[in-house]
Amino acid sequence: MNYIERMEQEYIELTGRLEKLYKGIKTLEGLTADELGLMYAQYYVMKNYEEVLSRRISLAKELGKRK
Repeated sequence: MNYIERMEQEYIELTGRLEKLYKGIKTLEGLTADELGLMYAQYYVMKNYEEVLSRRISLAKELGKRK
């Protein structure tokens, strides 16, 4: 597995974790405001990382095509 494939695998796993976290935010009952706030903070950080990882994958593919 090359580094692009590893990043793509990480991206797939990350999107799965994001979906689970978002579902938890929307469906879990009895969360305190602090818990909910931390879950949202985690979600947004992970979402930003997802975007960065997507850009890295795209760039790596683009640069690979030039070689």
